[in-house]
Amino acid sequence: MTRTRIVAVLLATSALTLAACDSSGTEGNPTAAPVPTTTTTTTASEAPPVDTTAAGPPPPTTAPDDPNTCAATELMLTAGQVEGAAGSTMIPLVFTNIGGRTCLLDGFPGVSYVAEEHGPEVGAPATRAGAGQGPVELTSNGKATAQVRAIQVANYPPELCDPTPVAGLRVFPPNAYASLFLPMPGTGCAKTAPEVTQLEVTAVVAGG
Repeated sequence: MTRTRIVAVLLATSALTLAACDSSGTEGNPTAAPVPTTTTTTTASEAPPVDTTAAGPPPPTTAPDDPNTCAATELMLTAGQVEGAAGSTMIPLVFTNIGGRTCLLDGFPGVSYVAEEHGPEVGAPATRAGAGQGPVELTSNGKATAQVRAIQVANYPPELCDPTPVAGLRVFPPNAYASLFLPMPGTGCAKTAPEVTQLEVTAVVAGG
């Protein structure tokens, strides 16, 4: 075989080998097609702000529910003629209209002993005695009266009463939310018990 023919055969063999390798590599390692990706952006809707502040109590009021009712600021409180009775004292509570309008008082005042004018109440408040007498119309300087019966606390055993000094009476006019103070030093029962009644009060009537 001539030299030229040998070279031609070798070149042909190399070409076939390279073609076979290229075909084998393509089949064993296929190129994966790229997978498209999608990015979704979600905008969250804003939630309304939450109020975490606790609701406070309603503001206190000193005005009566009925606009015709006499407010405490329209009244002056004085004591009428105090009289002693068996084991108790009768104290007339006299309400005088010092406001600039005609107003009404109807029903029972609220009455309690207090240690001092703006101090704590002492013992149980007054219980109601008798029935209501109907509304009392107070013109300017008009008067209405309720009777308070103060029972002598010495009538009760000390262990039931706990006798305690008091400075006077805290008085809420009928259907009012503010109080008046009547100085009247004495002694009350600090303890509350079913057997102990230290104050009684009647409904208001006209006059004083």
